[in-house]
Amino acid sequence: MWVSKFKQVTKTLGLCLILVITSWPAISAQDTTSQNPVFARINDRIILYDEFMDIFRAAVRYKYYHGEVPKDELVRFQKQVGRDIVEQVLIHQQAVKQGLNPDREKILAGLAEYDDKYSDSPEWQAQKEENLPRLLEMLERQDLIEQIQSRIRDIEQPDAQAVQAYYKQHPEKFTEPGRFWVSVILLSVPPSSTNQTWLDAEKAANQLIQRMREGEIFADLARSYSSHLSAVNGGDLGYLHQGMLDGDSNTAVNNLKINEISPPVRVLEGFTIFRLNGIQPEKFKSFSEVKQRAANLLYRESQDKAWKEYTGSLIQAADIYVNENIPAAIDEE
Repeated sequence: MWVSKFKQVTKTLGLCLILVITSWPAISAQDTTSQNPVFARINDRIILYDEFMDIFRAAVRYKYYHGEVPKDELVRFQKQVGRDIVEQVLIHQQAVKQGLNPDREKILAGLAEYDDKYSDSPEWQAQKEENLPRLLEMLERQDLIEQIQSRIRDIEQPDAQAVQAYYKQHPEKFTEPGRFWVSVILLSVPPSSTNQTWLDAEKAANQLIQRMREGEIFADLARSYSSHLSAVNGGDLGYLHQGMLDGDSNTAVNNLKINEISPPVRVLEGFTIFRLNGIQPEKFKSFSEVKQRAANLLYRESQDKAWKEYTGSLIQAADIYVNENIPAAIDEE
């Protein structure tokens, strides 16, 4: 069971819409079977395995739309979705208990907007009458959850003393990273080229380096030989933050002193030669420069803390059971 794990407040995945797209009717013990066992019980709300899998599959499609998900990551995500379901159900239950009412005007406007957006969809028009009640319920639940969240996150702005203390305690948030001013020459080599072509390109790169050692100007050679877009600017890439260059290129630049030229660096596109033109060291910004940003960061973190404490208190007080032994086999349809 995950009961003890639910005592830890977790980051929401933004699944509010996903978690409420299915209707939530009352489910009795008679509805459960060995093929459709109870996935979770949250106070008096029972969620069956099939219902959870509908939500979970939707969540996987929503987050991992780009492709297949590694199995270990899928297992972690399954548990995260389970925790989010618990949190969403508890918040909605609390809204009902407090007697909150959905904002009907706002919801009807949302329905009208949705209907207008899909007015040209034959599928929507065919299923409109059937789906409208579920969509209405979805928007009502979403609105109640948003009302609770808005109330809890409506806290006082931090005072000047708290903002200044936050600034001093978190210098890393207000330090501008160091940057380096770099120029590049790219001798392009098609990826499918033979080994001899790559050797010839490396030889040509070394010849350019020798010409620079003999006094020729990096920018002039870049304009004449570089295949990089920066060639029109003499290879000038401007100031780059640490990590903006990949792997070997980053290492090569880090090993340079100002006005030094790197040896040829093999990259996917061919061979590159770098020149370090200057360095701008990291800078810890003054409080006056970042006062408003510090206030905004502190306020947002305070809001997040208030929300986590609130959802944590709901979890602590709730009667929660989750069956963690049920696998999330998303390939089952």
